[in-house]
Amino acid sequence: MLKVTPLTPAAAVPTWSGGGFAGGWRFQPGSGLWTSDPDVAAALGLPLVCQLQDFLDAIDPADQAQVRSALEGAVSSGGRIQRRFKLLQGPAAGTWARLSGLAEGGVVTGALIDLPGEGQRMDSWRDAEQRFRHAFDQTPTTAVQGYDRQRRVIYWNAASEALYGWRREEALGRLLEELIIPVPMRAEVIRLHSAWVEHDQAIPAGELELQRKDGSPVPVFSSHVLLRNSWGEPEMYCIDVDLRQQRQAMTEGHRRAQQLQLVSQASHAGWWEWDPAEARLRWSSEIGRWFGAQNGGECSMDALRAVLDAGQGQQLDAVLSKVSAAPEGLDTELRYTSPEGDRHYLLHVEPSDPACPLRRMGTLLDITESKEAASRIDRLAHFDATTGLPNRLLMRERLAEALTRTPREGAKLVVGAIGLDHFRLVNESFGMAAGDALLNACAQRLQSRLRGKDLVVRLTGDQFGVLLDGLASEAETEAMANKLLGTFDQPFTLDEQEIFLTASLGLSVCPDDGDNAEALLQHAETALHRSKELGRGHHQFFRADMNQRSRERVQLINRLRRAQEGGELSLHYQPQMLLSSGQLKGAEALLRWQSPQFGSVPPDRFIPLAEDSGLIEPIGDWVLARCCETLRDWHAAGHTQLTLAANLSARQFRARNLVQKVAAEIERCAVPASSLVLEVTESVLLDRDGLTRDLLFGLKDLGLRLAIDDFGTGYSSLSYLRRFPVDILKIDRAFVRDLGKDADADALVRAIAGMARALKLTVVAEGVETAEQAALLKMLDCDYGQGWLFGKPQPAPDFARLFMA
Repeated sequence: MLKVTPLTPAAAVPTWSGGGFAGGWRFQPGSGLWTSDPDVAAALGLPLVCQLQDFLDAIDPADQAQVRSALEGAVSSGGRIQRRFKLLQGPAAGTWARLSGLAEGGVVTGALIDLPGEGQRMDSWRDAEQRFRHAFDQTPTTAVQGYDRQRRVIYWNAASEALYGWRREEALGRLLEELIIPVPMRAEVIRLHSAWVEHDQAIPAGELELQRKDGSPVPVFSSHVLLRNSWGEPEMYCIDVDLRQQRQAMTEGHRRAQQLQLVSQASHAGWWEWDPAEARLRWSSEIGRWFGAQNGGECSMDALRAVLDAGQGQQLDAVLSKVSAAPEGLDTELRYTSPEGDRHYLLHVEPSDPACPLRRMGTLLDITESKEAASRIDRLAHFDATTGLPNRLLMRERLAEALTRTPREGAKLVVGAIGLDHFRLVNESFGMAAGDALLNACAQRLQSRLRGKDLVVRLTGDQFGVLLDGLASEAETEAMANKLLGTFDQPFTLDEQEIFLTASLGLSVCPDDGDNAEALLQHAETALHRSKELGRGHHQFFRADMNQRSRERVQLINRLRRAQEGGELSLHYQPQMLLSSGQLKGAEALLRWQSPQFGSVPPDRFIPLAEDSGLIEPIGDWVLARCCETLRDWHAAGHTQLTLAANLSARQFRARNLVQKVAAEIERCAVPASSLVLEVTESVLLDRDGLTRDLLFGLKDLGLRLAIDDFGTGYSSLSYLRRFPVDILKIDRAFVRDLGKDADADALVRAIAGMARALKLTVVAEGVETAEQAALLKMLDCDYGQGWLFGKPQPAPDFARLFMA
């Protein structure tokens, strides 16, 4: 979690530099204070420390109640929260953002990050949701309320205001039982809600005696619907019909009271009545309009069956025949195919009247729009918007369903997690739109490799999941794993350029690796992480000892979050020598981590963790500051000719204020910019949105030097080198190691050196370990050498003693 450290007085509002934002936040329920990082506060136009309501006022009112409810629910019951919402105030107004956090010790901390490229998708989902709720907003006689998992109000229409006396603003975020449930009923209502949300035990419809804001009772007919929102969380919607008028009208006659009660049960509903003795079916004007008749009307039951298909007619007859034994009446759904398409109706049949036991009467409610809206919401909840594939939620449901079936003798149920290797470089190099296009291409290929009964889903950004049911043997499972990875043998074409991808695969098998959906998915992903650790591009089956490695990885990341402030990070310096004379030219700063818990953690283990977790950005800022301070000390000691190289990650180039950060450090330490060298990898040069090019030229304008690290291992070409202000090429140690042994290595080094001379670039060879290598590099016109031949990386005092005395 990013640490919230106010850099300006609490009352001041930081200045936002534009672009995206990401940062940490903390909410303290006792004081009601909301604290956020400068980047987040600036984007929302808030001070670093403010009241929670100030933060809520900056987001879309449609999301405020759910965000408040999630925060308060996390405080009361603990656990994680995650919400997406739209900002309506501050410099970042109109942007969608994701809030995630964890409640511990009565305090909620987390991160807030903008969602670039998600605005259109989220706005579309919001539009679908609003259309779904609009149907209820237009029902002045039907009170509709929505409640989240914690029973807090997330929706309250105008009819609810009139029925219960609570204004929408008063109700949102309040608990159901605090608003309309009489004290004697509260425990049972809480139990029923929990049983539905947690165990799928639906709450039956029926008449209830609830209470208004002033404490007076109000009789209602209440029915309930359970939906799931875009995060897969349950939301209960209550549809309450005011029965006060119906009870008052009972003196006008029993039959009239029944009709009034039915008419007011829901909006857009009509009543009907059938008397077998008269063999006639009568209906209200609403039903007449739906079926093309004017006002009210009547027909025979045979005429009604004629417009329904055979199955629907049998369903209608069954309901009419069973209602005499149903004291509360019956409901069934009917489908009517009109020239405009299928329409769906909810048919309600009232209990039999003892005075007329054969007569049937009830209501018909048009639920077509509601079903379509629910279907759209269901698709948003179960399918990935980018690829159109099912998502993790749907895979979990299908997997749980498969586990209930008895497998054939010897058949295997296999869960796979496929991770694209280094896919982040595609987004960084070609942009998010190109990355999405590549994900779609991967999805299509994977679907083409699977059998008809198999399932492929998108789990996360660059991960896919597969469900393979009924594999006959281990050999068939192994063959299917190779077939899936073979999906990536051929390159993908992106903007007329070939992109080569590899993938790693983790597999878990039921029942050996788990007997429930969550365990099998988790174990498949654990095996995927192990596959990536062992070199990528192959598959691994889950083993029990992998859980230990996965826990260690989590522990390493958690410890790394505290390593910087705990003084566990340090820089070691490796000399760079002029090959022609052996004179010290400068050094490269290399990051080291000495952990009290894990000991000396090698860079190739913790740097990838820092990259994946986003910690590389604050750590990179720390490295830059220490390098400038080291240069200041060297120059103060008289070594003004020395340069110092610092590595920048590709993630740091996403920060639009990178140039300002570097300029500030150079100014703070009062060192000449020409003595600082910033090293970047070749993948940075492939960026096509212009941001990286602007950043490189901005850095060059400061006067420092730019180096391409590990040159020859990536995608760079002469055209890229000509476009960017590069000063130095660093030849990767893999080519230096084979000098004099491999003609290809000799030719490649010679070509790089020749190209560098033509472009007036300096060449530094890494990994020089022998005098023979140094001699060959000198002969090939390389300028500088770096490696154990000249010296191992040393802490600053040892480096000064060995090389600067």
